[in-house]
Amino acid sequence: MLQRPTAEPPESGSPIAITGMGAVSALGESTSALWSAIEEGRDGIRPIERFSTEGFSVSLGGMVPGAGTGDRCVEFATAAAREALAHAALQIGPGGVAGRRVALILGTSLGMHVDGLHRVAAEVARALGIEGPTLTLSTACSSSTNAIGLGRDLLEAGLCDIALAGGTDELTPEIFAGFHALGLLCLSKCAPFSEPVGTTLGEGAGFLVLERGDTARARGAQVLATVLGYGLSADAYHPTTPDPTGAGVARALRGALLDAGMEADRIDYFNAHGTGTMTNDAAEFRALEQVFGERVARLPVSSTKSFLGHAQGAAGVLELIATLCGMEQGKIPPTLHYDKARPRSPPDPVAGDRPRVARVERALCNNSAFGGANAAVIVGKAPHVSAGKTPAEWLVLGASAVGPHGMDLDALGEALAAKVPLRRRAPAFRIESLIPTADGRGMDPASRYLSAAAALALADAGITLRGVKRDRAGLFVGTTRASTESEREFRDSIRERGLARLSATAFTRMVLNASAGTCTKLCALKGPTTTLTTGDGSGLVALIYAALHLSTRSDVDLILAAGVDERVSLESEAHEGEGAACLVLGKGPAPDTSKAVRLSGFGLAGPGDVEEATRLAIRMAGLDASDVVVAPNVTPVLGPAPAAEAMFACAFAVASILRGTWEHVLVPDVGGTAAAAVVFSRKGAA
Repeated sequence: MLQRPTAEPPESGSPIAITGMGAVSALGESTSALWSAIEEGRDGIRPIERFSTEGFSVSLGGMVPGAGTGDRCVEFATAAAREALAHAALQIGPGGVAGRRVALILGTSLGMHVDGLHRVAAEVARALGIEGPTLTLSTACSSSTNAIGLGRDLLEAGLCDIALAGGTDELTPEIFAGFHALGLLCLSKCAPFSEPVGTTLGEGAGFLVLERGDTARARGAQVLATVLGYGLSADAYHPTTPDPTGAGVARALRGALLDAGMEADRIDYFNAHGTGTMTNDAAEFRALEQVFGERVARLPVSSTKSFLGHAQGAAGVLELIATLCGMEQGKIPPTLHYDKARPRSPPDPVAGDRPRVARVERALCNNSAFGGANAAVIVGKAPHVSAGKTPAEWLVLGASAVGPHGMDLDALGEALAAKVPLRRRAPAFRIESLIPTADGRGMDPASRYLSAAAALALADAGITLRGVKRDRAGLFVGTTRASTESEREFRDSIRERGLARLSATAFTRMVLNASAGTCTKLCALKGPTTTLTTGDGSGLVALIYAALHLSTRSDVDLILAAGVDERVSLESEAHEGEGAACLVLGKGPAPDTSKAVRLSGFGLAGPGDVEEATRLAIRMAGLDASDVVVAPNVTPVLGPAPAAEAMFACAFAVASILRGTWEHVLVPDVGGTAAAAVVFSRKGAA
């Protein structure tokens, strides 16, 4: 197992238990309401009344009944999280678990928080008394599935004792109009794998309480299931359309199976993403054919979106909760509204209006998203003991920085040495000069900065991705907001043409992982991908997550970890700070020790607790505070770029170690909703 940064290491191979769950959905404001509706064959799809659908051809949605008038994303999430904690018989604070040992991992797509998406998680954490790392994953419709996987990783690393993982999203007029403009909505209720074609949007929130099996046993908790494994992948294909071959989804499914250490034939049930759209359903089925082979003809495959609607970033966790309820009752949720099979659809869609009686020991749930981000998770009823995971040595194989200093690490060093503030805007450059297949005319600045930084980091590492190497290279990104340029285009299209005729192209760029999706395609990064935000320090947290993911998995060889910011005032158009920095993180041992820098330690703590994060990082590195040099603060020189600042410092630290300037460098960041710190060391340094 990974070294636990506090106290004693967790028990080797201890399973990660699910001990509580809570749900707010179109079926009601509790888990019991969700399952009762499924038992009764009753969906939550109805005419939308919260906002006008005049001018649209569709008027249906899976709306939470009686939802409040405040920040619904926060309200949904807080209610679902409270239910999950009560179900787990957990109290946070005096007499219960210490708030600083509880992590909140929230997945969300858009909500109403284009700027400051991390604030949703911050509000939920504050309401629940959570003081540990609070992380927001935003990979559109696969967000909450990814959140469950990250919660598992944080527990295995000993970075928390309880992980509250899930997601939340609200159905807003803008989101409804965006999906309508893309032609993805169904005229009637969503009928996955059947007719009519199209999806129905929904909303809600769901959370799971995760804890180590030994902790759960010690407090006498009821274990609902265990998290057996999860997988991530990038389609690297198109902003909204899945890879039609299904290869991207198949990589995520195989990654989950490898992580769980099991063969596909041990899966008893598959809960599909099953949006009801022609392209998604067909691609997902092709992935099933690749992973399950001939057994796909006998595999029960259903979609609970037929009950819930498509709950966006909360879809994955709500569908997993429906799966867990079914496993507990000895039943499989059906696919409602199924009439007749479409081409390339599951032979056994569990069609009907009542659950099927069946014993399910292990279930695989899948979700896919805009930007080509796929996530899959496997849960099981029986205790699962994973093989002891021995982390590899983390090596920084390449580094880059694209910002106001230019595109050269030496220029970055000179700028920091001079301590003279630079202009806030990165110099103009042609992305085609770095990536010949790119078309800069169709890219916003955030996508250009990130793609350039990734290409430069790979070049610095001397890595060319071809063939299967592309499948084993990933991208983890920290950022704070969608592109300002794309947001302006999106808002202008609504103001000039009306909501019903907004720009579909600009809408697809409003998801936080849009720039990552572009980068994975241009740089052929088809392995695990994710995008996260904590506000300040997002890039550094992405680097830590990349290290956690890389160290114990057999389906990935390297991960590019990056921070990107495009911060322009919408009122004054003043550039407040922008750019991207990227590190190529690989596994040791290094073939060439003359150009090898180790990521020797990291720490993650609650909001503002940079001292604890620093202590953990230095301890993991096996050093004393006197052994490390603190990297310079880049903000006075480069301007405020909250997600990228620490990553600029990381790139500078790596370059300085390679020049022989330092042996051990600490990069801390006080962070927004999570403080983070990393230590880099020269290969071979004591």
